[in-house]
Amino acid sequence: MIARLAALGAAAYLASGAALARDYCPTRPSLGQSACVLDPGRAAVETALSDWERDDDSDTVLFGDTLFRLGLTDRIEAQLNWTPLGIERDRTSGRRTTRTGDIEIGGRIALRNPDGKGLSYGLQPSVTVPVGRAPIGDGGWGAGMVAPISYDLSKILNLQFSPQLAWMPRQDAPGHLVAATATLGLGIVLSDRCQLTAEGQWSHDDEATERRVALAIAWQVSPDLQIDAGGVAGLDDETPGLRVYSGISHRF
Repeated sequence: MIARLAALGAAAYLASGAALARDYCPTRPSLGQSACVLDPGRAAVETALSDWERDDDSDTVLFGDTLFRLGLTDRIEAQLNWTPLGIERDRTSGRRTTRTGDIEIGGRIALRNPDGKGLSYGLQPSVTVPVGRAPIGDGGWGAGMVAPISYDLSKILNLQFSPQLAWMPRQDAPGHLVAATATLGLGIVLSDRCQLTAEGQWSHDDEATERRVALAIAWQVSPDLQIDAGGVAGLDDETPGLRVYSGISHRF
C-alpha cells in the first residue's frame, strides 16, 4: 500500500513538473536572438540542414552548422556553436576551399521573463575560439555581446530587437575591429504550430556597412521538434546578395 502511494505521488510530481515546463523556443530560424532560456536540465540541438550564400564572386555552403544549448538554472543557459564543414567556391576560377568554422562558446542570461513571453530581455555573451580557418572561420579570437529584447504586441504579433557588439579579427589586415549590428524583427503567428518572421538587419565596422532583409518560417512538429526554412537578401553592394537555408531544432 505504501509503495503504491509513493508511486502515485511520484507520478503526480512528474506530471506537475511537465505541466510547468516552458514552451520550447528555438533560436532558429531568425537572424536575431531571443531572450528565452531552456528549463534547467533540458538540452537542445539546433542544426542547419542546408545553408547556401551567394556573393558577388563566390558561393559558400555550410554543412551541419549546429548550436548546442543546455539549461543551467531558471534564468541561465550555456551555448556552443560550431560549423564542422564549409566550402567556398570562387565563381571566376572555379577553385574550392574547404574549411571548418570556429567554435563559439557562450550563454544566455534572461533578465525578465525567461519563457520569452510578454516583455522579455536578457544578455548573451560569447567568446570565439579560432579552431577553424578562413574563409569559413575568422582566423582569430573574438568576443561578442547581444542584448535581445522581445515584446508581445498581441497574441499574433511579437516585436523583436537584437543589438550586438562584436570584437573580431579583420578580414584583410592584421588586428581586430569592433562591429555593431542591429536586427529588428516581427514574428507573426500563423497558427498554433506555424510562425513567420520578417527581419531587417544593419551592421557596421570600419571595413564595411551591410544591410539585409530576411523572411523565415518555422513549423512546430511537436512540443520538442521544429523545422524551418528562410531566405536573406542583401540590399547593397557590400552585402552578400542571397542566402537560403533550412534547419531542424530538437529539445531533449
